[in-house]
Amino acid sequence: MFNDKNKKANKRMFIVTIVLVGASVISLLTSTNVVPGFGVVKDAVSNIEYYIFKAPIDGLGNLASEYAALKDVYNENKKLKKSLDNYARELAYNKQLEKELDDLKSITNIKNLPTEYTLSYTTVIKRDSEAWDSTVMINSGSQSGIKKGMAVMSANGMVGVITRVGAVSSEVRLLCTENTGFQLPVMIQSGKDTLYGLLNGYDTGTHCFKIQLLSTASKVETNAEVLTSGLGGSDKTPKGILVGNVKGFTNDNASTGKIIAVKPSADFDNLNYLAVVKRK
Repeated sequence: MFNDKNKKANKRMFIVTIVLVGASVISLLTSTNVVPGFGVVKDAVSNIEYYIFKAPIDGLGNLASEYAALKDVYNENKKLKKSLDNYARELAYNKQLEKELDDLKSITNIKNLPTEYTLSYTTVIKRDSEAWDSTVMINSGSQSGIKKGMAVMSANGMVGVITRVGAVSSEVRLLCTENTGFQLPVMIQSGKDTLYGLLNGYDTGTHCFKIQLLSTASKVETNAEVLTSGLGGSDKTPKGILVGNVKGFTNDNASTGKIIAVKPSADFDNLNYLAVVKRK
């Protein structure tokens, strides 16, 4: 039995020795290329190693880098788009502020009123879509000295009359409503003649005021200025507020008499800042 164990140990030692010698020979051959054609084998092994192992690993690394770069570009574009959206919003807001400032400057530059009248500046705070062409609400009321029947104007001309007054707000009946509910005395400067009439309606088809002519006249000049006449009574509309310009004239109408079509001077779609005309 002892001899059998020695034989097995010697056999294992022999195998280890053979393996070590073989490894040494292979290492030597690899470093010296003493075996003809071994360089080709070495190159083939290197190519297989590169294309099977190294190239895919490098490819995955490059793909990960490209993905990270694309993600960075996407995030930068997202930030840029947000900045552009903010810029566009700020630009629109600034343009609106500039327009409101221009409107405010214009309304405070009205100077063609009689000396016994003054202006109380106000802002439109409500305008319902269902009554867009009929009424607006302003933020001035009885506490500001506002009274029913007072004229209301924009920087470009008269827009309406106060019809209801609260403590801190009032309702303005617009002249561009089809049936104003009141008659506004006006005068027409036609050449050297001054003609008188009553504004009592608005034509929604032609977008013109309808003025019934009271004076005797066979013609009225186109583009003649139409102003308030001031004949409506004390504490009402003063003389000299621009209403519009003559666009047409119907000489004879059996049912309504002589009617003048007048294009409004005020822009009724753009009512932000107004002024109430008050007697001092």
